Amino acid sequence: MFTAFARFADGTAEQIASLDVLGPAWAQDGVTVWVDLEAPTPEEIEQLRRISALDGAALDACGRGDPRPRIEEFEHYLFLVMYGAFAPREGTEFQPRRVAAFCGSRFLVTIHHEPLRTIAAMRERCSKIGHQILARGPDFVLYDIIDMMVDRYVEVTEHYERLVEHLEEESLDDDVDAGIVQMVSRLHRELLELRRAATSKRDLIAPVAKGEFDHISENLGQRFTRLRDHLVNVIDTIGTLRDRLDGVRDNYHSALATRTSEVMRVLTGYAAILLPISAIAGVYGMNLRSWPGTEHPLGFWIVLAFMAAVGATMFLYFRWKRWL
Repeated sequence: MFTAFARFADGTAEQIASLDVLGPAWAQDGVTVWVDLEAPTPEEIEQLRRISALDGAALDACGRGDPRPRIEEFEHYLFLVMYGAFAPREGTEFQPRRVAAFCGSRFLVTIHHEPLRTIAAMRERCSKIGHQILARGPDFVLYDIIDMMVDRYVEVTEHYERLVEHLEEESLDDDVDAGIVQMVSRLHRELLELRRAATSKRDLIAPVAKGEFDHISENLGQRFTRLRDHLVNVIDTIGTLRDRLDGVRDNYHSALATRTSEVMRVLTGYAAILLPISAIAGVYGMNLRSWPGTEHPLGFWIVLAFMAAVGATMFLYFRWKRWL
């Protein structure tokens, strides 16, 4: 999907309908352009290269390549590869979404293969007040996009924080099952991936915040520093969440050990009750005529009543001791 907005030297702004229309607009003096390509075809990439004269190797890197962020400065523009975060739907795992950006003195080009809420929000803003947004310059538009991406990292972290709180409460239930361990393992992996994405984005923003690139206005240095600090907080929160997940696992194992101990205690108590009864039954089950009462017509019932009395006495004693 192609989207583009242009602000011309006279202060007017308009949305560009297609790449064919983009060419003449791009060539005008004093024009500021933001171009966004979502899931572009090779033909669209090639047409954009001819219009913009962007580096071919950098454009090729905008595809599904090496999943590492990068920042590279060319003579007339800055090239960035970043990753955005989104809260996974139920049954899916966290996967960062890749977006590449070319930022020059009068243009910003963003390329991505999956829909991004941050880009969609910027499209909507430009459709309403594009002349104001583009008047600040392409680097400000890039900053706004990165700012919204960082906000998404904060939202995703809050999403995982709610999940961890739910698991903490569930792990304290007496009937917690083994499924919580699988959930903890999955969240551990997702939080690790989220931490890697946030760390890489922090490292990407750090040199920009220091003003190391000519294509980013010095006035944005403090703003990028604020974004970096937000990412540092996100990374710290993720570390805390992973520690809390370890606590959830410990709670489950503690509850499991407690239940096992309770079962063993009860079984041991009943085994102790049955032990003297089994001994009596074993003795009187011996095929010997010398045992007293073996010839008595009520001998069986007398022994059975004695065994029941012994069992009941031990059961009541164990209950009094609260062993059962």
